[in-house]
Amino acid sequence: MTPDAFEILLVNLHAERERAGEEYERIRGKLLKFFKWRGCHEPEEYADRTIDRVARRITEGAELRVRDSYLFFHGVALNILKEHWRGPARDSHTLDDLPPSLSLAENPDERREREEGRQEKEQRLECLEECLQSLSAENRELVTKYHQSAGREKIEGRKELAALLKIPLNALRIRVFRIRTELESCVDVCLRRSL
Repeated sequence: MTPDAFEILLVNLHAERERAGEEYERIRGKLLKFFKWRGCHEPEEYADRTIDRVARRITEGAELRVRDSYLFFHGVALNILKEHWRGPARDSHTLDDLPPSLSLAENPDERREREEGRQEKEQRLECLEECLQSLSAENRELVTKYHQSAGREKIEGRKELAALLKIPLNALRIRVFRIRTELESCVDVCLRRSL
């Protein structure tokens, strides 16, 4: 597509340049999904081909007379998809050409590593649960409440917790740090025991 054809396409999408760019991106995103969902291995290429063909037709005098300009692109995309399924290039892909997500086989080493990682996380969580149960109810509740929430809520929650316990915020931090250190060493012992 020439720069002039691209400019004409943008003008036809919207009078304001910024809105035209947004419309272009929206249409291209929908075209990518369209071709991906229909099994095209290179959806970017087919989306670009569709846009090029629409731009060429507009420079030749065609008008976008539909309320949603994507519908015009969609009609052209359907024709390109038909060409794709009829064309000889469709059968020329080898298994090595497929992206990893479409590969028929999975690397056994990667699968084993993933499985080992999952088992290690599960074991760590089981040990953490066991160690949390070994804490006193007061310490378990304290460390749980201390680590709840995020952002501003977390800060306010910790201030409220310190006020509830009638201790300074720094003393609360030290107390939770000690409990957490105790938990971490308990989890390490539990993990070594399970090996």
